[in-house]
Amino acid sequence: MNFDFVAKIKWVVAVASALLVSASGLSLAQQKKDAPAPAKKDLSQSEKVSGVILKVETVEKATKADRKSVKSKAEGKNGPVLLRLSINTNAVWRDWARDQAQAKDDGPPKKDAAKGANSIATKGEPVDDNSLVVIEVASSTRVETRFRSPTDETSKGVTAPEKVKSDEATKSTVQPTGKPVQFRAEDLLPGLFVEAEFKESRSEQKNTASSVTVIRPIRVLNSSPEVPSSQKR
Repeated sequence: MNFDFVAKIKWVVAVASALLVSASGLSLAQQKKDAPAPAKKDLSQSEKVSGVILKVETVEKATKADRKSVKSKAEGKNGPVLLRLSINTNAVWRDWARDQAQAKDDGPPKKDAAKGANSIATKGEPVDDNSLVVIEVASSTRVETRFRSPTDETSKGVTAPEKVKSDEATKSTVQPTGKPVQFRAEDLLPGLFVEAEFKESRSEQKNTASSVTVIRPIRVLNSSPEVPSSQKR
């Protein structure tokens, strides 16, 4: 066989291989160029978390001006940070509320918090980096109280215990006695179930809450509870 002919064949094969590799590289480069860039997190959107408060740290005491906080809200400022809350989002509402529900919610806040802190859902749920969310409560943070059935995991809740509906969408026929607790920032304690709304701030490395809602579990009664025989006269 002519050695020149063999050499030419080898040269053609080498050139073809080089062109194939080059074409593949260009194709991959084009794919990377055409691939959409990963979506950046929109920090303008509010985030919501719910769970049980595990820890409350006092950062600054509230003054009268802080409690009003009208000016800071109007100017769109957060105001001074008062509290730092650590929330375990692994503690879900249905589990936590199961042994917390009552027909009335007359407090005091410390009693409610202590009961919640000793619940099975609070103590039994694991805490890890993915489930623990830390938020800041500022003077401008709106703290409110809402009530809902232990089996209601989707609604925002209602503003009064008597408005709570059962699974059958019927309101309670029993008027709750006592005045329900309306929680304030200073009433936020470990053991309470809350829903918080906040905007993540990368520059300040903190999540300042626009609102923190304490949710109270109300058991709907369609008849008055039976009085124990020991209390009958």
